[in-house]
Amino acid sequence: MESIASQNGSAQPRTLFNLSDEISQLNVLLDELDGDDTESKQLLTNWLEQLGEERDRKLDNYAALISELQAKATVRKAEAKRLAELAAADEKRAQMLKERLEWFFSVNKLKTVETTRYKLSLAKNGGKAPLILDESLSPTQLPEKFQKISVEVDKTAIRAALEAGEDLDFAHLGDRGSHLRIK
Repeated sequence: MESIASQNGSAQPRTLFNLSDEISQLNVLLDELDGDDTESKQLLTNWLEQLGEERDRKLDNYAALISELQAKATVRKAEAKRLAELAAADEKRAQMLKERLEWFFSVNKLKTVETTRYKLSLAKNGGKAPLILDESLSPTQLPEKFQKISVEVDKTAIRAALEAGEDLDFAHLGDRGSHLRIK
């Protein structure tokens, strides 16, 4: 792992989980691979194969990197949610402003107005005319030619049959996977 440490002599920023320099360098290299899963997996495989005598310390730092990345992901998801909510609020406000402007054009019987920066026009929508259905009717009350029937797999029933010992030639229960817990 000395090769990782020697490749980048720059100081690493402090992390929430106090990552070792070696793990910080590994993380920098993973960043540089920028999503190349094949090279990233090979780099990690090589690193794990070279654990040697300091296995527990290195695994502790490896787990700290996982915890660090999970914490960053949580923060970034929260920030993305906050930004998405702001974007949605902006879109809602823009739509309300457009609706009020459309109302203004209709009330004042305006078709087109040119301003310094924009040409505003009230135009009819293109495409097919809107279809308005009687909301009080359920689809089953419509004539059959106006109904669309869909069939989907009932996974719950299939699982129950397999668990009850039924032999199905189109399905079987697989082995449960495994996962790593870091506490």
